[in-house]
Amino acid sequence: MSITRTARRTRAKMTVSIAALAAGSLILTACSGSSGSASKLDGTYYVKDVNGTSDLGQLVVKGNSVSHHEYSCDGVYEKPGVTSTGEFNKDQSQIIWTVAGDDSRNKRTGSESISTSTTSISISGSAYVRDNSDAGKALLDGFKTKCGK
Repeated sequence: MSITRTARRTRAKMTVSIAALAAGSLILTACSGSSGSASKLDGTYYVKDVNGTSDLGQLVVKGNSVSHHEYSCDGVYEKPGVTSTGEFNKDQSQIIWTVAGDDSRNKRTGSESISTSTTSISISGSAYVRDNSDAGKALLDGFKTKCGK
């Protein structure tokens, strides 16, 4: 009989341990600091005409990192005329620019207020539309047509 009692106690302890591990894992998963809302924004966005200095603006979001590229109809779509990089602040209400492009026309310095939706990111009043949205596809097609690409 003592073997049976020992086996039952061992199984009971194992069950309690497994339950505690499962609960702990669930709590850690729920409380982990992830960039969940940032990853929802991941992707490429476009805007027509950036500050009158280029024909197409491209915003690329990956996690909390942001890069901004400006393209002109100069026959070199593959290489942007101006590139800036930055990151979202904690509540994702601003982009903090960390590296400004070399071009003196670049206005991406300091921080800029943003607002977001499922299909766009607005930066200081300019709406950048997601590349796979109808508006994004039309904007990119228009740029390619205008520039003969």
